[in-house]
Amino acid sequence: MFKFVTLDPWQLPGSRFEIEKEMLEKEGFEVVLADCHTDDDVVAVAKDADAIALIYHQMTAELMDRLPKCKLLVRYGIGTDTIDIEAASERGIVVCNVPDYCQPDVATHTIALLLDICRKVTYLDRDVRKGNWDSTIGYKVNRVKNLVIGMYGFGSIARTTVQLLSGFEPTIIAYDPYAPDSLFEEFGVKRVTEDELWAQSDVISVHTPLTPETKFAINKESIAKMKEGVIIVNTARGPIIKLDDLLEGLKSGKVKAAGLDVVEVEPIKDPNAEIYKYDTLIVNPHSAYNSVEAEYELHSKVGQSAIDVLVKKIIPYNAVNKKVVTKVKE
Repeated sequence: MFKFVTLDPWQLPGSRFEIEKEMLEKEGFEVVLADCHTDDDVVAVAKDADAIALIYHQMTAELMDRLPKCKLLVRYGIGTDTIDIEAASERGIVVCNVPDYCQPDVATHTIALLLDICRKVTYLDRDVRKGNWDSTIGYKVNRVKNLVIGMYGFGSIARTTVQLLSGFEPTIIAYDPYAPDSLFEEFGVKRVTEDELWAQSDVISVHTPLTPETKFAINKESIAKMKEGVIIVNTARGPIIKLDDLLEGLKSGKVKAAGLDVVEVEPIKDPNAEIYKYDTLIVNPHSAYNSVEAEYELHSKVGQSAIDVLVKKIIPYNAVNKKVVTKVKE
């Protein structure tokens, strides 16, 4: 019997963990939904686990050394910045994510934030609730067709966003040092350098993974290179934007408005926090991924990853270190 442990299901309250539980129990797995907040909690429940799933718990090299039976680490989500992938690979542990479970949802949420800002929907709603009735209050708006929209990162979600934007006919540019030229050509998007993206974009939409290179990429220095009155939308990872620098940009007017589904440090539950003092800023609680369909895909693909690795003894398509770990360790 294999043992499968989810370390921190409390990070996704109300999510349907019964989906993978039922899948795995049919294959003879022992399935444990744990309540881990510390590394000691993890070791107590998962030291004999063959597969470990996690949401935000940091899986370090030191912690892996305390989990000798682990053959698979799988993250509920697209990003893998919570896992030391190099350390896992050195230990022969397969690392999986779910790279394709919520692409249309995040792209749709990106469009929702962008259109909300461009048409001042939330901004005007906040104003009328104060007893005002002025359609021209606040910042000036432009037709989406006349905007240059810059994609910071040109992965699958960015490309889906481009497809959804096509009916609005904006000019779209993108920066991504890792995407091949053929993708830019296929989607009719102009490839630019990072500095060109900052300088030319009316709207900057963030779609890059969080890496040492992209952490705080949007900061005081990069904002200074942007157009006066730039709009910034982030549905990727919070720490790509230095929050204090963004707020300073909003205060000065350099940044016209922003829509954040993610923030530098989550959650921000204090209603008096500085971030909530800006009417030109929309903040959502890291919700872009969420839909009924995405939830099912997330849980079923986590379960299937464990079945592929432990039962079928194959390295699945969603193994992020498959070039290094080519077979399942005994």
